[in-house]
Amino acid sequence: MNDNDVELRKILGEDLRQNVVLRDYVSMKVGGVADFFYVATDISTLTLAVSAAIKLKIPYFILGGGYNVIPSDLGFPGLVIKNNCSNVVFSPDFSGVIADSGVNLGRMINQATSHDLGGLEFLFGVPSTVGGAVYGNAGAFGQSIGDFVKSVTLLIPKDDTVVIVRHSPTWMNFAYRSSILKTDYKKDKHKPVILTVTLQLVQRRKDEILRMTQENLAVKKKNQPLDEKSAGSFFKNLGALPENAAGYLLDHSGAKKLRVGGAAFSKKHANFLINRKNATASDVHDLAEKAKELVKEKYDCDLEEEIEYIGRW
Repeated sequence: MNDNDVELRKILGEDLRQNVVLRDYVSMKVGGVADFFYVATDISTLTLAVSAAIKLKIPYFILGGGYNVIPSDLGFPGLVIKNNCSNVVFSPDFSGVIADSGVNLGRMINQATSHDLGGLEFLFGVPSTVGGAVYGNAGAFGQSIGDFVKSVTLLIPKDDTVVIVRHSPTWMNFAYRSSILKTDYKKDKHKPVILTVTLQLVQRRKDEILRMTQENLAVKKKNQPLDEKSAGSFFKNLGALPENAAGYLLDHSGAKKLRVGGAAFSKKHANFLINRKNATASDVHDLAEKAKELVKEKYDCDLEEEIEYIGRW
């Protein structure tokens, strides 16, 4: 270990692990080894880990639920921080909730239901943490979580340390499956990190919320391969019309029939790239590139990944 590695161990202690296989922590079940791996269980340990990485100039990546990310077969050259921060505070008087970024989205929606607070029924069944959902402006059925965000508290890298800043939804610059964190900091090895999110929900009866969540979940189960190893929707849709959907373009261009190694497209939904049998991250990446080429050739349009590739590509 070099001096930085020793110093990181001093700061984070025995909970810091080395050479951890990332495929065990992502839904696609692909990927190599992270140099360092640390589980943050609350905001203070999340802040500690990010601050240490910035101080020591070590790249870091915040891993939430493990969806929407494809780690490289060559691993991640730095510190992967698993975000297990789990505090949730409800304010029924103001129909609001403050959630740690590591809170499971489904769990928060269920807890909100018990407080007669709704609004996020459209997201039920979307596998994500609250932070991951806000980072990528997760959505379904024509709605997005960014529409419900009142404020976001972030760790912002500044020189060799961090500052804690609260920003409005305007600063977050929410767009379709995107935010300023996903676009403007794409190449940065030290990105801002979401600590907590304040959401404005709506007063709604429990039975009405439950009816809506179950209806939405039924649609997802019918149309999406929830029982297969995927990273979720792989490409962004190019518009609201059915023929602009990534799944339509992949299906009608013939890309859906492509295979690379153990990677394939789901028969149930063309925009779900699945690990059919012992796929590598390279299989997934190469299949996505071949599919983009076919869509470009037939429709003269460019598909853009909704997922993110991380690590040594």
